[in-house]
Amino acid sequence: MRKLRNIALATLIGVGGLYLVSMGNAKPLAPGLRVGVLVSDSGELGFAGSIQRAAAKLAVNDLVEEKSQVKVELSFIDIGDSESDYSRAFAKLKALRTEVILAPIESDSARALVESTIKNPLPMIAPSSLEDELGAKNTKPWLFRLATSPSQDSFALSEMIARSKPASTLIVSSSLESSRDQMKSLAFGLAIRGHRVQTLNIKDIKAIAKTKPDALVLLSMEESLAFFSSLEDWVSEVPQVYMVPSNLGDYSSYPWAKALKGAVAISPQTDIEPRFKADLAKLLGNQTVVGPRGTAVLALGQRTYDALKIAVEARIKAKTGEPEEIRTAISKALSGGLKVFNKQGFTDQSQYSVFRYGSSGTFTQSSVFSPN
Repeated sequence: MRKLRNIALATLIGVGGLYLVSMGNAKPLAPGLRVGVLVSDSGELGFAGSIQRAAAKLAVNDLVEEKSQVKVELSFIDIGDSESDYSRAFAKLKALRTEVILAPIESDSARALVESTIKNPLPMIAPSSLEDELGAKNTKPWLFRLATSPSQDSFALSEMIARSKPASTLIVSSSLESSRDQMKSLAFGLAIRGHRVQTLNIKDIKAIAKTKPDALVLLSMEESLAFFSSLEDWVSEVPQVYMVPSNLGDYSSYPWAKALKGAVAISPQTDIEPRFKADLAKLLGNQTVVGPRGTAVLALGQRTYDALKIAVEARIKAKTGEPEEIRTAISKALSGGLKVFNKQGFTDQSQYSVFRYGSSGTFTQSSVFSPN
C-alpha cells in the first residue's frame, strides 16, 4: 500500500456541500478523529476542489482496506471566496467539533482561518504552499506545511539562476497578488546575488518584446498560453527560459510548442506513487492529470492524501486526543525514517526536481537540484 500506512477511513456520504466519512469496520473501542478539509470549489483555484475530493476518496478506499485503529469522521467544506464565506466555513468546523484541519490551499483564506483560531488553536496541515508568516503569532507551530513556502521556492530558483550566471534576467508576472509577491521575492534573491533584474507584467507584450534578456522567468499560470502564442519567436531567442511548477504540462498540441525547447522548471520533490497517479487519473480524467496543470495536480493530490494519513497516525499516538497531544504527534511525524516538519512546522524539503522541455512541447525530469 502507499506510504504512511496503518490507518483507516470509510464510506463517503454526501449532504449538500458538506460530506461526511465514517468507518463502520472500526473496532468497538477505536478512538475517533474528526477531520475538516477546507476545499476550493470556485474562484481562480476552483479546479483544486475536485483534486482534493478525489485524493481524499482514494485515502478513504485505502484506509478501509487497512482496517486501522481509528474511527474517522471526515468533512469536506467549501472555503468560498469572501470573508463571509470563510466565516460560514469556520462556523461549520466548530459545529462539527473538528479536531484536525486540512488548511485551505490559498493564503488569504488560510490566514483568516489561522487568525480565527489563535485563542483556541487546532492542528492544521497544509497540502499547498502558503505565505511564510502564517501561524507566526502562535508560540508553537499549529500549522504544518507539507509543501515548501514561497520563500523556500524563491530561494531555490534564484540560487539555480544565479549559478548559471546570466548577464540579465527578465521576470514576467501576472496581476495576481501571489504572482507579484513571488516576483518581488525572486527579484530580491537575484539582486542580493549581484544579478541585473528587470520585471514586467505578462500583459505588457510590446515592452517584453523589446527586451533581450539572457534568462526569462515566467511567473504566471492562466495567462501563459496567450503569452507563448503572442511571443513564440521572441521566446525562441531567449537563451534560457524558467517556468514555475503551475506552468508545467503537456503543450504538444499547441503550434508554438517548439518555442519551449530547453525551458526549465524546478518543483519541490513530492514522491508521487505510480498507483496513486493511475487512480487519480481515473477519477479525474487523464487530461486533468497530464494537462498544463498536471504536475501541480498530482502533487496537491498526493499531499492531500498524505495529510490525512499523518492526521490519523497522530491520533493513534495521542492518548487522550486533546488538540495539544495531536499537535505534538503531528510535529513528530516521520516519512522514510526522517522528520516531515522542522521546529517551525515547515517541511524539511530541500531537494527539487529539475524538469526540461524538448522540442515537442513535453517535459521530462532531467536532474535533481539542491539549493543548499
